[in-house]
Amino acid sequence: MTQPFRLLLIGDSDSQLLACEALCRFPEHLHVEVTINAIPREGTPEPILRRAEGLGTLWRFQMGQLVSNPALLQFDAIGVYLTGSKISDFRERLNLVPTRKRPLLFCGFNGVVLEKFAEGISWRLGYDLICLSGPRDREALDQIVAGTPFQRQATVLTGLQRNASAEAGGLAQEQRRRQLVFAEQVVMPRSTQERAEMVRILADLARRSPNWDVLIKPRIAPGEATFHEVTQHISQTLLESIGQPPGNLRLDYRPLPELLSQARLMATVSSTAFFDALDFGCRPLAMADFGLNPAHGSHVFAGSGVWQKLDSVPDLDALDEELPLPNQQWLAWMGYGQTWKPEELILALQNLQKSEVKRIKTELGYMSNVNVSFTQLRHKAEHAIQAKNWSEAQNLLMLATLMRPTHRNVAKRLKAVEQRNRLFRRLLLILTHRKVG
Repeated sequence: MTQPFRLLLIGDSDSQLLACEALCRFPEHLHVEVTINAIPREGTPEPILRRAEGLGTLWRFQMGQLVSNPALLQFDAIGVYLTGSKISDFRERLNLVPTRKRPLLFCGFNGVVLEKFAEGISWRLGYDLICLSGPRDREALDQIVAGTPFQRQATVLTGLQRNASAEAGGLAQEQRRRQLVFAEQVVMPRSTQERAEMVRILADLARRSPNWDVLIKPRIAPGEATFHEVTQHISQTLLESIGQPPGNLRLDYRPLPELLSQARLMATVSSTAFFDALDFGCRPLAMADFGLNPAHGSHVFAGSGVWQKLDSVPDLDALDEELPLPNQQWLAWMGYGQTWKPEELILALQNLQKSEVKRIKTELGYMSNVNVSFTQLRHKAEHAIQAKNWSEAQNLLMLATLMRPTHRNVAKRLKAVEQRNRLFRRLLLILTHRKVG
């Protein structure tokens, strides 16, 4: 009997867990046995955790517990989908284990990379394997690492087709509901004024199209958390910007696959849900009303052929009739289609198992964000605490606990910062205070 390929996937936010879920479309013949560790985090949507549990074994270890867990060495490969510099710190920790004894380490991105690609790559360089969506990302990486010790960094293309139901086809266009699904993002656009304008444009479009429903799918429900800090939930923006919306405009919290499998059209500023729409037979478009703006990620979709100003659309009947499918060359360049699949990851890892993995040795001055001082992190965390920047203090202390998981004071300091009750937080900060030298 073929031994299963034991795979551990680690995620610490809803976006990262969704990326882990997308990878798990492995053919049965590869015999992949999946374990997912969802780093405990307040506000992580329960539906995402339930879906993760359905993929295999679900762990809920904190990072400090995880990196010191001897069970890690039982896996063939570990996929690391963490936020920010934590992804490089995890690699450094596991690299203390001799290569022949530790599992293969790989990492990737959670969907389409919209901004700060060079920075994101710098956290990931040095992994045994980096997952990329398609030729666009590989071309960008090759330009970044050319002439450096990282120019032989191993990569694999796993594609942007994330849903198992993609091959199922779904409803024909004439059978679909006259619905436009708008996939909201919490920071695209970011400013309060632009988000109010976004809602106004959708409301006006709904008024011009009384025989259609315009459904805004919020990124998260109130009280849930995501990678980005949410300053104002879209429900509040809707209330404050237009008051009473038209009857055919509403928020819809149902799972996105359910909405996309029934709707005719889907719109977004720059969400990876653009490609999910194609999976479910729903025609997508990218909202061009805010211009070609890298801060919104809209520049990535400018070559799609379906970059549309919704404020200029006569009504949704006209859009439904005239909207083409996305440009096929652009889709292939991005990594959408049958050419690149998650199974390529397993095949690449199995090939690496057969060969001796050679770690890339670097010199000072080359782009790699791994040499972060533990003391530096503690200093910066204390500055953040003084400024009452709790999210920044939390991130810095989490990195510090990752570097030294047995350091009790830092772990206690982190628990104090995570405390939501201001009185308890202040008390715990007093009890855990220690002058950083």
